[in-house]
This record gives sequence, C-alpha cells and structure tokens, in this order.
Amino acid sequence: MDKEFPCKASNIYDKNINFLFGSGASAAYIPTLWLDDDTTYETLLSHDDVKGKTDVENYILNAYYNSIIHKTFCIEPESISKKFSKTLQDYNRFLFELVSLLERKGSNQIKRGNIFTTNYDLFFETAADIALNKKSFYFNDGALGFRERSLNISNFHLSHWHQGTHDLYKHEVPTVNIIKMHGSVSWNKNNEQKINIAYPKMAPEKTNLECNITIKDFTKSFNNTDEDLSNYLDLSQKDIEILSEFRVRYNRLAIVSPTKEKFSETVFQQHYYQSLRLLSYELEKPQTVLICFGFSFQDEHILEIIKRSLSNPTLKVFVFCYSKDSRRSINETINDSRISYIYPKNDAHNISFDAFIDRIFTSDNGDWISWTD
Repeated sequence: MDKEFPCKASNIYDKNINFLFGSGASAAYIPTLWLDDDTTYETLLSHDDVKGKTDVENYILNAYYNSIIHKTFCIEPESISKKFSKTLQDYNRFLFELVSLLERKGSNQIKRGNIFTTNYDLFFETAADIALNKKSFYFNDGALGFRERSLNISNFHLSHWHQGTHDLYKHEVPTVNIIKMHGSVSWNKNNEQKINIAYPKMAPEKTNLECNITIKDFTKSFNNTDEDLSNYLDLSQKDIEILSEFRVRYNRLAIVSPTKEKFSETVFQQHYYQSLRLLSYELEKPQTVLICFGFSFQDEHILEIIKRSLSNPTLKVFVFCYSKDSRRSINETINDSRISYIYPKNDAHNISFDAFIDRIFTSDNGDWISWTD
C-alpha cells in the first residue's frame, strides 16, 4: 500500500462514530438466509407458489427458526462450541476497543458511539456483560424502566456522568447505543404503543416434525420441479397441527420475518422508521463516520438513507466487504465515489470479524486490503 489506511482509530476517534452491522458479523455461528446460489428463505416465502399456502409457509418458517432463530438467543450451547465462543469473543473485543476509542474523545465531545444493526441476535448484549468487567461504560439498548423496561427511541440521546463520591469532579462515562432496526429476540409487544425488552435465560425449544424432508431438499425441489409444494412435503395431520401451534409462538417474536414486508404490527413499523430517522440524523451531523461490516445493503430504506446522506461533505463512509465477490455485489447496489470499499486483494482471502477489528483498532497497514475512494 502506498498511502495510510484511512479507517483506523487514530483517524476517527474525534469524529461522530457510527457502525452498521449486518448478518455477516454473526455468520461464523448463526447461518445467513442463503439456502442455495440464488435462493434464500425470503425467496421461498415471497414466491407466489408459497404465499397463501399456510402449511408450506409454516414448514419454511419452522426450518428458519430451527436453523437460525434458535441460535440468535445466544445461549451458550451445552456441548462446547468453538464457533459460539469465537464469535462472542470477537463481539467482546470489538466493544472493548470501541469503548477505548470513545475514551480518547476530548472533554468538549460527547463520548457516544452508535451501533446500528439489522441483526436480532443477542451477541452484543451478551458481550457487553463481559466487557463491563474490564471497562466502565453505559451500554444503551434504548429501554428504561425496572420490572418493565420499555423501548423508546429518545433514550438513545442520553449521556451518563460519574461525579465521584463527594461530587468534587465529574467525567462522562462512554455510551454505546445499540439500535436494532429489524427487531430483537429480546423484544415483546406490550400493546400497540409499547415494546418491552427482557432478556431470556434460555431459548425456546425447537419444533420437531415427522416429515424428514430437509429445507435443502425442499429448496432443490422448489428450483428444479413444477410439482405442487404441498404435495411434495406430504405433511401428516400431526405435523400440520404441530406447525400451526409453532406459528402462533413464532408470531409473538418481535423480529422482521424473511419476507418482502417489514413489521406487520404498527408499533414495530413505528420503531423501524424512527430508527431510520435516527440513522439519517446521525449521518447529517458534521464530521461523521459510518463504518459498515457484514451488511449486504439489501434493505432498501437503509440504502436510500445512506445514499441521501452522501450530500454531507464531511461524512466518511467505509464499507468492509467480506470478499472480492461481495465487493462486486455491493458495488452493483451502491456505487459512489464518496464511499471507500475495503476488501481483500486476493480471491482466497476474506475479511472476518477479527480481521475487521484489527484493521480499525490495532493493526498497521496490511498488504492484502485494498480500497477505492
């Protein structure tokens, strides 16, 4: 490399710091929506041959829950899981480094960092408890209350101060905001006006069926035959009843389902659009940095906000791409000379979560990262 790596701590500590995380951040432990080269859970559930066929929809959602959602509760598996431990370690390390970065801000600057994420897993929340053993900071999930904690977007504008035992001095405690734009498995709807947050100690059990057709088998049939999908599954009456009961439980989850629609309930729609406005406001501020990781830019509303925000002349946007292929895919979605795309030079290399942390917080320039301005 012939110039200084632009997105590292020494260059951004005094800026308005924002991160945008997508499913790629947790992909080492939690699978993504992809089932085949051109097929995702969203592809299946949004297809005309599936919509309206309740039993088939329930089957797909059940497979989605068993393979993905169940892991998002981030409860440590009974059997040792190196993938879980490593992912949690990466999240813990990221929070530690981010708080250290916020501590470097001057006394006239707000010591706040924003993490916008479309993930509804609890890795950040789980890691925050660990990071608090080494760092003093306020991890803000947007909720206030005691026995009943309610989410409110205005809570992300709070700051916290430590004034000492005798109030002889005070200093701001770094704050890390976690804004979950697609919901969370820790959320539940209190009524049409409130979202409550409560962290479960265990994940709900998976639903097991008599049907032995895997979601991979189903996807293959979906892509290669014109057979009626209901006939292909050939669900027993018992399975149909089990799936119906599962759907009732699934509908209580306050998350965006893998369909073209967003939240169906008004209260979740309101929070989603409020979080979009918060992202927009942050990106309009002077001297702002947005760092994206594991995000595919497939959310059209977030994409539009970022495109609009590029009119801010002091905004810096850095997009970390997992591979050269993902760089090409992202560039087809959002191609702007004002965005820096950071990606591996070689096809065989990938940017993992720990490599992403290294690039920003700890490492010097590496010879395998490229970018375009």
